[in-house]
Amino acid sequence: MKILHVIGGMDRGGAESYIMNTLRNIDREKFQCDILTFLKPRDGKKYVYEDELKTLGVKIIKIDDNRFRKPWKFTSDIEKVLRDGKYDAIHSHIDFMSFMPLKAAKKAGIQKRFSHSHNTNNTKLEKPIIRLMSKYFRVRLNSQVTTRLACGEDAGRFLYGKNKPFTVIHNGIDLKKFHFNANSRQMMRAKLKIDEDALVMLNVGRFEEQKNQEQAINIFADYYRKHPTARLVIIGEGSLRQQLEDKIASERLEEAVLLLPAQDAMERFYSMADIFVLPSLFECVPTVGIEAQASGMKCLFSTNVPKETKLLKTSEFLSLEDNWRDYIKPVDQKQRSEATKEPAVKEYDVKNTVKKLEGIYEA
Repeated sequence: MKILHVIGGMDRGGAESYIMNTLRNIDREKFQCDILTFLKPRDGKKYVYEDELKTLGVKIIKIDDNRFRKPWKFTSDIEKVLRDGKYDAIHSHIDFMSFMPLKAAKKAGIQKRFSHSHNTNNTKLEKPIIRLMSKYFRVRLNSQVTTRLACGEDAGRFLYGKNKPFTVIHNGIDLKKFHFNANSRQMMRAKLKIDEDALVMLNVGRFEEQKNQEQAINIFADYYRKHPTARLVIIGEGSLRQQLEDKIASERLEEAVLLLPAQDAMERFYSMADIFVLPSLFECVPTVGIEAQASGMKCLFSTNVPKETKLLKTSEFLSLEDNWRDYIKPVDQKQRSEATKEPAVKEYDVKNTVKKLEGIYEA
């Protein structure tokens, strides 16, 4: 079966991580997956995952982003790709805008048209005109899609509406990869020049408004006043980097906060840290939250993160007005090593989630 995935680009992000984990584990004897993108790579040259995708035999097809300037051209370009590639199915990951590739697929005679929701909100919806357009797009999407998928219950209701059926596919991860590793902990602390006994707080995500990293800095600053050996590591990339750097400087935390670009082998950082904080303004079930819990780390999520994210008893949800400092209590290493044995964590084993998706593709 030939399947065309549609997504903005293939740099690091939650939906992109989901696609990569799926393509690394899907049965390539049964499924040939390609990817269509329309956004420029962040570095202006190539996507972060581009080389790996090629080794997986995945073709990347790039078209111009004409969603708003020439939507008819955007749709016709996708239709041409589908016809020329003789695809059997389309799997779109671009939320409300998915109605456009799904429309192209329907015109191309594609019988299997999958839409996948990866979010529970969008800051752009605060604008009345955008909110009105999204309602129209939702109607169009639901008229074109044949199978609705979502990373979680809240994400499904957000994209498709309260009364439309959908199937939840967990953002699966390689559990063995994220198992707590004491050697990685020691090695990464030495590399980052962090004392072995220091408490390390970690945040991972794009430097954008949704992720609310300024609040993560506020939480750390409050804790740091009484615990001057503590360190905060923020990993990601995005348009708000300079704003975060200014915030760190204004709080005089240059020696205590490390602002790192997106990293490979993230499992080393999860083992290295003690507390994971995610004070997001909205989320689907965040892959980084699942990875952090697989490493057994104490996780503090904002109440804007879906409750289904909680896999371990040690994970807690706090409002942005709460005093997060009082909940910063790390889990001992022995307890962390047991995390991947928890039934709720096992549900996110990528082998199981991909098998479920394969069954949906073949139905």
